[in-house]
Amino acid sequence: MDELQQALDQSLERASAFTRSLFAGDSWDAHAVASFVNQQRNITIAAVTAAGEPHAAVVIAACLDGEVHFTVAPRSLLGRCLERSSRIAFSVCDTQHATMGKGTAIMAGRSLDDPQLVARLAATTAVGIFTPPDWDGLIYRIALERIFAS
Repeated sequence: MDELQQALDQSLERASAFTRSLFAGDSWDAHAVASFVNQQRNITIAAVTAAGEPHAAVVIAACLDGEVHFTVAPRSLLGRCLERSSRIAFSVCDTQHATMGKGTAIMAGRSLDDPQLVARLAATTAVGIFTPPDWDGLIYRIALERIFAS
């Protein structure tokens, strides 16, 4: 959780006056961000295609030990984008709250090869499930560069 808290603090310190005005008064700590991600379960991951076009995909997410993880189908457009460039932006929102940021997507493993990781991620979520049973997909984690949440 320390790295997540440090990323939150540093992001707010380096933010523009406008961004600080949106998040400073109601800014969340690392535990609040982790809880929110785990309650929502869906994350929007934005990447860039080989043609330079933007691409956004809603996928499954969970926060484990202060790191946000997300799912990617290997042959999906998102998967192909990440093969080309690991730079992403992301958001997790409900009708009143938002977490958004950017960073680098780092492969954590293949779901069927690391059932313990899948089980640990599932245990953090509000629904107790991270991936469908026997889903053969990829799990990435986000090395955070910037993150804001309130």
